[in-house]
Amino acid sequence: MPEAFMIGKQVTVRHQQQLVLDRLDFSMSQGEHWLLTGEAGSGKTTLAKVLAKQCFYTGELHIHFTTETNCPQVLYVPQWHQFTNHAGIKDFYYQQRYNSSDAQDANTVIEDIQLSFPTATTQHIQTLLDNFGIGHRAHTVLLMLSSGEQKKLQLVKAVLTAPQLLILDNPYIGLDVESRKKLNIILTTLAQEKGTQLIIISDAAEIPACVTHVAVVSQQHLAVTPKAQFKAGSIAATAFTFDEDLLGDMLYATPAATNFNQAVHMEHINISYGDKKILNDVSWTVNKGERWLLQGHNGAGKTTLLSLITGDHPQAYANPLSLFDKRRGSGESIWDIKKKIGFVSPELHWYFDATTSCMDVLLSGFFDTTGLYRNASDEQKQQANAWLHYLQLNGIANKLLAHVSIGQQRLLLLARAFIKNPPLLVLDEPFQGVDEQHAAQFISLIDKWMQHPERTLIYVSHRYDQMPGCIQQVFKLEQGKHQVVPITKSKQTTA
Repeated sequence: MPEAFMIGKQVTVRHQQQLVLDRLDFSMSQGEHWLLTGEAGSGKTTLAKVLAKQCFYTGELHIHFTTETNCPQVLYVPQWHQFTNHAGIKDFYYQQRYNSSDAQDANTVIEDIQLSFPTATTQHIQTLLDNFGIGHRAHTVLLMLSSGEQKKLQLVKAVLTAPQLLILDNPYIGLDVESRKKLNIILTTLAQEKGTQLIIISDAAEIPACVTHVAVVSQQHLAVTPKAQFKAGSIAATAFTFDEDLLGDMLYATPAATNFNQAVHMEHINISYGDKKILNDVSWTVNKGERWLLQGHNGAGKTTLLSLITGDHPQAYANPLSLFDKRRGSGESIWDIKKKIGFVSPELHWYFDATTSCMDVLLSGFFDTTGLYRNASDEQKQQANAWLHYLQLNGIANKLLAHVSIGQQRLLLLARAFIKNPPLLVLDEPFQGVDEQHAAQFISLIDKWMQHPERTLIYVSHRYDQMPGCIQQVFKLEQGKHQVVPITKSKQTTA
C-alpha cells in the first residue's frame, strides 16, 4: 500500500466569522494527483491555500516532504499572474497595455523569469517558452501579453520551480485547445518523471490524464473519489436554478439608445506595436441584433480588437472605425460609447477595485467605472438587489470584492455587464473561474436575454460547451488576419 504523502485531521477554516471548511479529514498517498472541484465559493482555493500554508486553519495537517532533494516543498499557483514594473510596483491601469509608451514600464517575459530564476539558463527558459507556445514572446513586455499568454508565463515559472507539491488554481483558464493539450502533456511529465504531486483546481468537464482522484468540496466538506469511480453528474446533487422572475421586467425591457443600424463597422483596421503587427487589414460589421462568436488562439489579437470596440484603444482614431453608426473621432467621448456597451473580460476583472463592496460592483455598471464613485438612485439599487438575489449572492452584498471567491467575483462582474440593459453586450471569456452549474445557468440567461431583437452580442470563448445557443456567426482571428466561418454547434473545446 502506498505511503501517505499528506494527512489532514479536523481541518477547519473560518473567514470573517463564517465557516468555510468544517473539520475535514483526508489523506493523499504518494503518487496520487487530485482534481479539486466544486461550486463557486465552496472553499476550493481556501483549501489550496491551507495546503500551501498560506491560510490560517485549526486542526492538523501533515505533509511528508522528502529531504533528499533541493526542490521547494510546495508551490501554490493562483489564477492570475501578478507582475511589477521596473520600480517593483504593481500599480498598473486597465488601458495601459494599449499605450505603448506606458507599457514599456514593465519587464519583458524573459526578464521577469530571470528575476525569479537567476540560475536558469537562457536556453532552458527559451525551451520552456517554446513548449508552451510563447517562445516568440520572450522579449515582449509583460503588459502586451494576452490573458492566455500571461497564464502560460505563470505556468512556465511553476515548472521552473519544480516543487514537491504543485497546486494549480484553474490552470486551464484562458488557454486555447492546443495549449490545454500541451499543458496536460507537461503535467503528466511532471508527475511521472519529476515525481511532483499535483493538485489541480478545475471543473470536472475535462479531467487531465495525470489525475488519479477527484476531490469535491461541497457544503464545507471534502469527498475524495478515485477517478475511475467518479461520475461528473454526481456534483449536480448540489445543483440549483436561477429564478428569472426575480429580474422582473429587466429581462425583456428594450435597451436604451437603439437608434442605430450597425453596432460595429470597421474597414481595413491595422494595429501595430513597434514592429509587431497585431491586427492586419481586419474588416468586420456587426449589425444590430446579431450574435457573434469571436474566436482565435492565444495572442491572435482578440483583446486588441475588442479594445477598439469598447473605446479603450488609442489607435481607434487612426483607423476607419464606426460604433453605433458614428465614426470614432467625430465628437463622441469614450463615455458616450461605454454607456451603450455591457462588458466583462479577464483584464477588467484583474484591474477592478477589489476594495469595492459586492453591491457597489453591480451599481458601478450603471456608470462604467471600475469602482463606485457617485451615488446610485433608489431604482438602480433595487435593480442591483434583484441581480444579487437572482445570483443567490444576496448574502455577500456588503462584503468587499476581495473577500469573496474568484467565481463569485466573476458572477458579479457578469451581472454588472447586464445591469444597465445595454444594446451591445461584449462578453470576453465570461465564465473563467465559474463552476459548471453557474455557467450553465448563466448561459441559459444569455439565450433568453438575446431573444430581444434590439440586443446585440459579441461573445469570446475557447470552449463550445460554454457557448450560448443564440450564436449565429463566427469571426475568427488567426495571426492578426480574419475570416468569417460557419457556426458549428459541438460540445468540443474550440480555439
